[in-house]
Parts: sequence; structure tokens; C-alpha cells
Amino acid sequence: MSLISIIIPIYDEEENIYPLYEEIKIITPPAFEVIWVDDGSTDDSLKKIAAISASDDRVKCISLSRNFGHQAALLAGLRFAKGESIIIMDGDFQHPPSLIPLFLEKLSAGYDIVSGKRTTTENISYLKKTSSRFYYKLINFLSDTHIEENTADFRAFNRKVLNVILQFDEKEIFLRGIFSWIGFKKNIVNYKSPERKFGYSKYSSAKMFRLGVKGVLSFSFKPLRISLVIGTIISIVAFIFAINAVIAYLSGHTVPGWTSLIIAVMMFGGIQLLFLGLIGEYIASLFTEIKNRPLYIIDQTINISE
Repeated sequence: MSLISIIIPIYDEEENIYPLYEEIKIITPPAFEVIWVDDGSTDDSLKKIAAISASDDRVKCISLSRNFGHQAALLAGLRFAKGESIIIMDGDFQHPPSLIPLFLEKLSAGYDIVSGKRTTTENISYLKKTSSRFYYKLINFLSDTHIEENTADFRAFNRKVLNVILQFDEKEIFLRGIFSWIGFKKNIVNYKSPERKFGYSKYSSAKMFRLGVKGVLSFSFKPLRISLVIGTIISIVAFIFAINAVIAYLSGHTVPGWTSLIIAVMMFGGIQLLFLGLIGEYIASLFTEIKNRPLYIIDQTINISE
């Protein structure tokens, strides 16, 4: 049996460490390694992982010097994975470990990437469901790469795919988009996401929004093209309006219109600021890449050799 690498990024998930490890140990073939990536946790998550790793050398850990974000933590784990089959999942039980055997079965059947697609989530609000649906529709409209709705970062893939992923040297990395962009033979597994057993979600709406913006900027210039089209339309309308104003002036039919003038100025000014902000986001992403700072910094490792 070839080695299976399971990558689990965590941030303050101390209550989920033991239960998740026990479930993985029961349902996964013996030839596995679990690589926990502690993304700057402030609780006892690292201590609990260290306690488990002392009695099971298949349990490994990469502890980052601070919180660098979910995508950076995932990539840190991937760079240390030694398995022929790799599984990435969250550490809060909302990515059911029970699907691991099915994922491995799909990989054995010849698929290169197997993604878990959430169909329902227990006790999730209507607002969050609606916003999630809108998020995927918007990102797929703006992006040149289609991203499967509700797939998140719960998937399995083979070593061939991992080697391709590790070739990417982007600082503003968006793994969901990369997995869609690289191609290969894919399969989808539907699942119902259970409610969290312990703790609370650390992924705020602001973080989701930033991730969405990062995804669009990483995979598409369409927002810039849309701004060009809108700018062209507004310029044409403004030109027609100017001609109409000149004709009205020459014919002596000018009518004072402060309200319409103020509305026009505010509308065009707002649109200009919006597009300037959009261009600024692209420039900021470019600035991040140029600085070439490390995506993460490792503080310590457990049961991992370079």
C-alpha cells in the first residue's frame, strides 16, 4: 500500500485534534501520515498534536510563526507531503473524514483529482447560503477559470498533480482556482457537511470576501475589460450629452439644471473611483509578487525531516 498524506491546516482547534486523529486512524489504511499545519494558533492545539506525535510517528506538524492564512498553511503542508496520494481537509469535522476511503477509491480508479462538493450544511443560515451561491456565480462570471460551486478545499489528488501544484510560486495563491486551471482527470463527490462539533468558524465574511477578490484577480483580467467597456459607454453618452448641450445653447433653450449636474458629477466620479480601486487591487497584487517575501515562516516542526 502506497503512502497517503493527509494535510490539515488548523487555527485554534484544540478540541477537534484528538477526535479527528482517532477517526482518521480508524478509517484510513495504516500507511498514512497526518501533517497538521498549525497556522499560529493561540490555544493548546500544538501541545495536543505534540502529545499524539510522541506515540505515533505518523503524526507530524508544521508550526508557523504566526497566522499566515489558510492558503499559505495548505501550501506549507503540501511541500512536506511524501505520499503518492494526498488529501487536504479542514480540521473542524465539516469535511467528513468518512469520505477518505471513497476519495482513495476514486484515485485508484484512475482519477487525478477528486473534489468534495458540499450539497447541504447543517444549521447554516439562509443568508449564508444565499451569499455563498452569489459568491460562486460572481467569481465564475468574472473569472476565466470555472470553479465548481461549494467545493472549497476538500479534495484528494495524486503525486503527479502535487508536483504540478508545487511549481507555482505565486504569493497571492488561490488553490481552488489552481486545481481548476491545471486540468487533469477530475471527479466530484457530493457530501452533506455536518455541524461543527467544537469551537466556531474562524473564517469571517471579511476573509471570505478577500479570498474571493484574490481568486478573481489571480485568474482573470475580465474586471478590467468590463471597466473598459463601461468607460467607453459612459464616454459616448457624455459626448452625446455635450453635443445636445451645445445645440441647446446655440438655439437659446438652455435651462438651469443643478440637480442633474450634481447627479452626473457624483455618478461619474463614483465610477471613476471604483475603477481606480480595481486597478489598485491589481497593482497591490503585483507589488506583493515583486517583494518576493516568503509565503509563510516555519517556527518548528514535529516528526518531519527536511
